[in-house]
Parts: sequence; structure tokens; C-alpha cells
Amino acid sequence: MTNVLHVRNDLNGSHAYVRHACGAVELSRPTSWRPPIVGTDLSLAHAVDQVLESWREMTARDEMSMQTFDKFSLLLGRFQRNATVRGVLLVADVRQDIAEDFVTAKGRSRHGHVTDSSPATQLVRRSVLRIAFRTLRELGLSDQDPTRDIVLSGRTYEGARALTEDEAVSLRHHAAYVTRPTRHAAAAALALAGGHSGEIGHSVAADLDLPHSRVWMRGATKYDARWCRLDAWAREVLAERARHVLGQHPDPASARLAVSSCPASDAALQARACVALRDLLRRIGLSDDPEVKPASVTARAAVETFEYTGRIEAAARRLGLRSLDRAAAVVGYNWRTDPAHTDGGMLDA
Repeated sequence: MTNVLHVRNDLNGSHAYVRHACGAVELSRPTSWRPPIVGTDLSLAHAVDQVLESWREMTARDEMSMQTFDKFSLLLGRFQRNATVRGVLLVADVRQDIAEDFVTAKGRSRHGHVTDSSPATQLVRRSVLRIAFRTLRELGLSDQDPTRDIVLSGRTYEGARALTEDEAVSLRHHAAYVTRPTRHAAAAALALAGGHSGEIGHSVAADLDLPHSRVWMRGATKYDARWCRLDAWAREVLAERARHVLGQHPDPASARLAVSSCPASDAALQARACVALRDLLRRIGLSDDPEVKPASVTARAAVETFEYTGRIEAAARRLGLRSLDRAAAVVGYNWRTDPAHTDGGMLDA
């Protein structure tokens, strides 16, 4: 019977859990911290349990929404069952072909027809596996990523694509702060709310309407001024950031949230907002993706709005866009070939 070795690294050392053939579990003595090195016998079932527990903690911190947790947990469970049927019991056995078969598996349309899965469905499936293995890496349980070379067609507009759902979760997670909310966290919160880089640098404490969970965006040459909804994570980050900056600059009308309150030109404010967002994108490993830019964070807000409402005009309003065609391009929606008006329909993940 295969012995299963589980390793968990933390700041206090590494603990190894060894399951013997008789079923007994022994906790080894902690050793000094080391980079994540994983035993080849890590079970897939244990890994999934650890990932779900970590996701629950992220959900409690509002880094992941409950809806995302439910969807990602469901899909991860489907992947585990699919892999188990194929004889995959260990994480080390999850090869690229196993992951790719799950990502591209056929689905059913609203009419019950078995058809090829849509690009959107494949992106969600890949997102789930990608963040699952990223979570394992952060826990010190695995250093592999079977999705690394799975290339899918993305939504791009003017050379930039929107962040995927798992990337937005990682952005919130890596923007977390310890003692005080940083400008990076504030910039991420404002961008994920729908603010453009040219607006984020101008956002001040007075723009916040916390009782209604929204923030005022001033607009720009290409964008209309508007209210943008704040999710629970963004509301908490911006509330804490406002308290911090008001302690240093007591005028809420000029206390900037994401950049310094010192006088600066519009171009300088935009550049500082972009630097903060690029720093975060680098932290989550996206700095080498030529299609990921600060605008990708903002575009995520439009994608989420469109996926939730199904209305392209709602996505346009979220970003202050004056053209529905432009909004459709940002979210990757081709209204001329909308599957809701064809026989296929949208596919289940």
C-alpha cells in the first residue's frame, strides 16, 4: 500500500504527516523552513481538502466571493472525480493532458445537446485548476502547474485582456496588508470597482459612499463620471485606507486614496496608479503576459457585470463607456453571434 506524505511549510518550520500502511498517522518533528518541496506521494484527495480550506479562509476575508467559492469548489470537485475515474490518485500524476481533457471536455447546451464547450466555459475550468495549484504552491504542498501550457483564446481589447476570475482573486489576496491598508490595495480596489488608471489617481476620501457601498469616479475625456459599486473586500480596504490618509491629510476633498496627496499633474497621477497596479500584477506572476496591463484589472469589473446581468449596457455604465460596441469588445462579447439566439445556447461548466 502506498505511503502518503503530506508536507506543510510555515514560518515555524515544516511538519510532515506520514500515513503508514496500517493507517496510523505520525507527525514528524518540525524542521527549519525551506522552500516548498513536495513529496511525490501527496494524495489528490488531501490536496483538494487543503485547497478548499484555504479558499474558505480567503472567502472569510472577502478576497473570494461566496459565489466564486461555490462555483470553484463545485468545479474542483468535478475535476477530482474525473481524475479519480482515470486512475489519478496522487497530485504528481496530474499531468497536463489530464488537466487539458477536463478543461476542454464537452458540455450540454440549454437544449440538452452534447456539444463542444464554449471558450468562456474552458476559461473558467482552467481558472479553477490554476488557482487550485497556485494555492497548493502557497501552502508548500506542490510546485507543479499542469495548466501552465494550456493556451486558450482570451478576450482582448486594444492589446489588453481582462483578468480572469482566479487572477482577480489572487490580486485581492496579494494586495492584503498587515498593519495598514496600502496604496496598492486601494488601487486594486478602485480598479476592480471599475475605475480607470486616469481616474484612480484622483480618487479621494470624499468620493466614498460607504453606507451604499459605492465610490464616485470623476470620469475623463473617454469616460463618463459615475458611481461604481464596491464589493465587501473593496469597501473594507477603502474604508481603512480613508481612515489612514485622513489621519495624515484631514481634508477629505483632497486626501487621495491610491497615490500621494501632494500636488501632481494628471499624467503623474495616472502613472503612479499604473505603477501600483503593475506591482500587484508582478506579484501574482502576470508581468510577463503581454496582454495583461493595468487596464486588465478595470476590464474585470465589466466582465463581472456582464456575466451577472447579461446586459452589455450595464457593463458600459460600470466603466463609463459611451459606446456599447466598445463595451462588448472589452468583455469579449460578439452580439452578432450571441449563442442565446442560436441553437447551441450557453454551456454549463
